[in-house]
Amino acid sequence: MIASSATERENRRSAPDVEEMFSFETYNSVIGFLLSQAADGLARSLNAIFEEKGAPLTTREFVILNLLHEESPLPQTQLVERSYKDPAATSRLVESLRKKGMVERVASKADRRVTLVSLTAKGEETRAVIVPEMSAVLLKAVGESTDEELRATQRVIKRIIAATLG
Repeated sequence: MIASSATERENRRSAPDVEEMFSFETYNSVIGFLLSQAADGLARSLNAIFEEKGAPLTTREFVILNLLHEESPLPQTQLVERSYKDPAATSRLVESLRKKGMVERVASKADRRVTLVSLTAKGEETRAVIVPEMSAVLLKAVGESTDEELRATQRVIKRIIAATLG
């Protein structure tokens, strides 16, 4: 058996047991609160990047911008599904990005009832300016986590998402 480092032994001693992770007696151990704190911390860091780079975006708007970077144009209904936002919220986000010149809306030629949303050159440029900084923040946030730890974390978070958002 390989001897554990002092840090590993300390982490095991200070880590909450499973029951504590679901008990509201210890706020800093409840997994939902921890996820919320992590999301808030990341959002603050990302908002600071947007401000520093002069990118007039919110983290929610960035989700739409990034989805359109991956595939554009997209029907607005697919943006609703992929962003996990409700239709009204997605519509407001798209309209805000349109006013900023980062996306455009056009009626589908195949079906005039469908609104397609496309990323504009300004939207693509804005994304290109902020993504390297965002990647650096995310890498710093996970610190020295191993690939195995990151994959396990992703699996758990995806299970939580599936259980709560369907």
